[in-house]
Amino acid sequence: MAEDWAIDVKKYVPDADDGVIAAIVRYCGIALQNRDSSLVSFTDKTETDRVRENYCKKKLGLLQTDEELDAAIAAVGERMKEDTTRNRVTVYYLLAEHFGKLGLFGAATAATAAVAEPVAAAPQPVMSAPAPAPAPTAAKTLAAAPLKDDGGIVRTGLIAAGVVAAILIGAGVIGTVIGQRIDTPAVAPPPAPAAPYAPTVAKPAIPQGAGLIAVVVVGKPKLSVYFDTAKADVTPELPNEVGPLKTYLDENPTARLGVSGYNDPRGNAAFNAELSKNRAQNVAAALASLGLPADRIDLIKPIDTTDDVDTLANARRVDIYVQE
Repeated sequence: MAEDWAIDVKKYVPDADDGVIAAIVRYCGIALQNRDSSLVSFTDKTETDRVRENYCKKKLGLLQTDEELDAAIAAVGERMKEDTTRNRVTVYYLLAEHFGKLGLFGAATAATAAVAEPVAAAPQPVMSAPAPAPAPTAAKTLAAAPLKDDGGIVRTGLIAAGVVAAILIGAGVIGTVIGQRIDTPAVAPPPAPAAPYAPTVAKPAIPQGAGLIAVVVVGKPKLSVYFDTAKADVTPELPNEVGPLKTYLDENPTARLGVSGYNDPRGNAAFNAELSKNRAQNVAAALASLGLPADRIDLIKPIDTTDDVDTLANARRVDIYVQE
C-alpha cells in the first residue's frame, strides 16, 4: 500500500510535498502495515483522542485547547466524509497543513501556523530622510553671486543665483533672508524605535545515547528518557528529574502519568516492538521505586512507535507525561 499514500493525499492537496508524505509514512511506521490501524475512524472517540494526544500534541507540539484540536480533527473528517478509506497518512498531512506544521516533516518552506500571533512591525519615523546635498558647482555659483539689499527685494540681476538658492532652500540646505546667506544644517531623522524584545528559546539538544530531557508543556512537567541503541537500561539521571512530576501528582489528585516507549525503525519489527515495551516498563518501574504512585502510572502503547522524523536518536526514547 505504500505507493498509494501520495496518490491519496493529492486527492485533497494536489501540490502536496512528496518529501513530507514520505516523512509522515515513516512516522506512522508499523501502523500502516495493518489495514485497520492505517485508517482513522472519526466516529470512534478513543481513536480521535489518540490523534489529538499522540499526533497533535506530542508530535506537532500544539498548545491549543482540547476543544480546538477536536474541532480541527472533526473538520478534516468532514472534508474526507465522501472517502470510504480515510487514510492515516492523509489525515496527518491535512492536520499538519492546517496548523502550519509541515516544516516538522521537512517541507521546503514551513507555513506559518494560522494560530500564531503576528509580530508587530516596528513604527516608522514620521520625518523623511533629508534630500541629498547639492552639487558643488551649484553651491559655488551661489556663493560667488553678489547679493544686494534694495528695500528687501533682490534685484533681477541675481535671478540665476536666486533660482539656485530657491532650490537649495527647498532642499533644506540654506535659507536666504533679505539677501543674506544663512547656512541651515540638515536635520537627521530620529532613530527608529527598537523592535519589541522576543526571547529565543533554544530547543534542548537530543542525547545521542542514554540521557534525559525535562520540559514543561502547558504548565505540566514532561520527561523524555533516551536510550542507547538496542538497550533498555534507564539513565541514572532520572532520580534527579522526577521531583516536578511527583509535586504535580501531589497537587492534582486526579492526574495520572502516561508512559510511552519508542524505537528507531531499523532492524526486526518484532524485536523493536518488544524493545519499546521493555523500555516503557523499565521506566515505569523506576518511577515507582522513586516514590511515584504505581497505581497512577499507565503504560500507553503509541500508535506510531517508530518516531524517527527528527533523528534516530530522538526515536530511542520513553515519554513520561501528565494525562488528565
